[in-house]
Amino acid sequence: MKKLWIIARKDIKEAFRSRSTYIFVFVVVLLSFTYFSQYGRVISGLTNENDILDVSRTFMNGLTYVLPMMFSIFICSVFANYSVIVDKAKRNIESLMATPISIRQIWMGKSLAVTLPSVVIGIIVAIVDYLIMNFAFVMPKTGHFLVPEALAIVSSLVIVPILIFAVVTIVLFLQLTITNPRIASLVFTGLFLLLFFGTNALGNLGIGVNIGLIYLGFIVVCAVVAFLLSRSLTKEKVILSSKG
Repeated sequence: MKKLWIIARKDIKEAFRSRSTYIFVFVVVLLSFTYFSQYGRVISGLTNENDILDVSRTFMNGLTYVLPMMFSIFICSVFANYSVIVDKAKRNIESLMATPISIRQIWMGKSLAVTLPSVVIGIIVAIVDYLIMNFAFVMPKTGHFLVPEALAIVSSLVIVPILIFAVVTIVLFLQLTITNPRIASLVFTGLFLLLFFGTNALGNLGIGVNIGLIYLGFIVVCAVVAFLLSRSLTKEKVILSSKG
């Protein structure tokens, strides 16, 4: 475990030295403001106070499920570049493999380096958005500060980080073993779109499946895929992919 943390810390420090990381986080914060106008559209036309309160509570619970996952995935795309792609470009990955660290430890360490800062930033931005939404928009309309349901909180703080890690392991496996990093980026985007729009589609169809349970199902699938991929991960594959 100590070796994993050493690898993770190095990659995290490298990412935070770049100005582009902070710019991307700032852009994500700006994009999150779109949910404020969305709330206005959701409650528009409602006049009954109880109806506004019920709709607001449902909307806020939905944000608690979605925002941490969405922000974390967005930010992952930045940290993933510094975790593998930059290391390959600088030939650092070959030096790392020459140390007494297994290729699977490198894989897991780099997956932690992408997941940890992405999840922390994603959750912090989501909490700030939730507070702004409550104080600036929900409370003036309902007179209540709405606290998320327990399952939504568990989903944000426990299930989402595990989900992000599961997705990251698959993407970083591809970055480690294939020559063209764009393929890994496409997989990252595809998994995110599948999760995000698939969840919305179930809601639109009226299928009453809790989002947290959908996340758990996705974790199981990703964990199985990551396990199967781990059996074919070798240093030789990584070296050959680095040489292009």
